[in-house]
Amino acid sequence: MNLTPSLSTPHASASPSQGFSRLLNGFLRLQRLRLAQAYWRTALAFSVPFFLYTITLAPTIYNLDSAELTTATVTGGLMRATGYPLYMFLGRFWALLPIGDVGFRMNLFSAFNGALTLLFVERILNHLKIGHFATLSALGLLAVAPFFWSLSLVAEVYTLHTALMGLLILLLLEWGDHPLPETLGVITLLLGLSLGHHLATTLLIPGAVWYVLVTHPRVALTPRGVLLSLAGGLVGLSIYLYLPLRYLSAPTFNYAGTYDATGMFNPVNLLTPTGLWWLITGKSFAAQMFAYQGLELWNEIVWFVGHLARAFFVVGIGPGLWGAGVLFRRNWKMAGMLTLMFVCTAVFYIDYRVLDKETMFLPTYVIWTIWIGIGTHTLLQWVRTSTPREVWPLRVVQVLVAIPVLASFILTGPQVDLSDDWSTRLRGEAILREVEPDALVLGWWDTVPVVQYLQLVEGQRPDVQAINRFLISYDDLTTLVKNEVQTRPVYINEMPLGWQDTFYAQKVGPVYRVYLRQD
Repeated sequence: MNLTPSLSTPHASASPSQGFSRLLNGFLRLQRLRLAQAYWRTALAFSVPFFLYTITLAPTIYNLDSAELTTATVTGGLMRATGYPLYMFLGRFWALLPIGDVGFRMNLFSAFNGALTLLFVERILNHLKIGHFATLSALGLLAVAPFFWSLSLVAEVYTLHTALMGLLILLLLEWGDHPLPETLGVITLLLGLSLGHHLATTLLIPGAVWYVLVTHPRVALTPRGVLLSLAGGLVGLSIYLYLPLRYLSAPTFNYAGTYDATGMFNPVNLLTPTGLWWLITGKSFAAQMFAYQGLELWNEIVWFVGHLARAFFVVGIGPGLWGAGVLFRRNWKMAGMLTLMFVCTAVFYIDYRVLDKETMFLPTYVIWTIWIGIGTHTLLQWVRTSTPREVWPLRVVQVLVAIPVLASFILTGPQVDLSDDWSTRLRGEAILREVEPDALVLGWWDTVPVVQYLQLVEGQRPDVQAINRFLISYDDLTTLVKNEVQTRPVYINEMPLGWQDTFYAQKVGPVYRVYLRQD
């Protein structure tokens, strides 16, 4: 028998430091548990869509505006109106991520902002005390809405705009609850930054001003409130200084200007107030604004109603209308804010004559999603109180609410999935492979921006000059080709109809080589 005393006994008292450590660990575990319980829905609202967008993301540079936006951002260049300085400033840092090529990284930026939008909408619905099921079903409809999903897969400006919009609404709700002048300064700071990203932020300002003034006008209009509002707005608007600073560096990629008949690029002078104002206000698109009248305008209104119905799989229209009505009865101040934001955005873009305007209604999607959440929550509450002793009616309604989300996911996914779409890169590489040394390449958005991306970002074929036909008039283009075709190879994406008597062309890969007629 071993009679040696044990060096440790199970009943030995713990030292004060050990007791404190256990207490601290227990407290931290409790806090982590509370945090997980409070924010599991928020984490879900971001992580699930981000995963969905990532696995369906375009794997490399994409065409049209996406290629222009990516190239301008990464090279420190300049875009056409309205400049998008906030996007380009943030994008230059995002592009440093060590994953994929630069095109993929900027596509991923849109996916991140799309998921961030959904996170902010979840926080808005949480503020309104909307239940879990109603919130997640509303977010599900937005996440898989065709244009919201597709614009989260390529480098574009729209999902950053909706993310900033969601944050703006959250800050306004914070102002409604805690009306501090400092909060007002943060709101105007965000508005200034948002204007520096997308001029469509002006369509949100009436709703924001409405909410600030109808909730706490006395605080807003105090000298301190006014001063902080002005200071915040000016600091936010200072993001526009990015544009003249980039202009000073004489960037190689510059779409803020035009080419003349000699092939010389004439940039807009962004060091002058006139030049900067021309770019940031989108004066080059002024003719397309408020362009419909009479029956044409009515047809556009009908088209928008159909577009919104398709976005939310039709079944989202009823809950959205119901939710808007419920919000007006319960919180007319917030309802007025959201309605003004929705109506101003919808009216402007309905009356905007451009081919791709269906991509521009995402802010109305955000508002409608909030209304859907409210409407669905009200419906579920009514079913629950109407049948307190029966669970199955509530479960049936929940299934009916979930089915459209699942159906929209199944139907929309194959239509928008870009995970195997290398077409833009392949087209650009084919063009650079086919054209002869020192060639001039002319084309629209599906041709030139990707060529410039491959040249300026990846260093391919620096001997080739590429000119976007959007930046040169028809007459100057004709004169330029007449002169250049005699001294070097000239290629174009398609022959203008008026050139048949002056030029002829031969197909070379994805483009045509242009020759001057001798007869």
